[in-house]
Amino acid sequence: MTAKEALAFAVAEHKKWLADNSTGTRLDLTWADLTWADLTGADLTGADLSGADLSRADLKGANLTGAYLSRAYLKGADLTWADLTGADLSRAIGLPKEKP
Repeated sequence: MTAKEALAFAVAEHKKWLADNSTGTRLDLTWADLTWADLTGADLTGADLSGADLSRADLKGANLTGAYLSRAYLKGADLTWADLTGADLSRAIGLPKEKP
């Protein structure tokens, strides 16, 4: 299984978890290398992306509500229209600077 296939499988499993939250588990992508990953519109609600390398990843319109992005590397990631409500961004690296 390629890395891209593994990611597609993990996201599909996470969607099942979101539909039936009886398992008590969440998508665990801690320290995953998701450099240049196409996650456009992905539903990653509550996913654990702690320490993940998301540099240059396309997260346009992704739902990252309540996701754990602590220590994630986000340099160059496209977060346009991404929902980061309640996401843990503590010690995240490479976040775009907010405009004053």
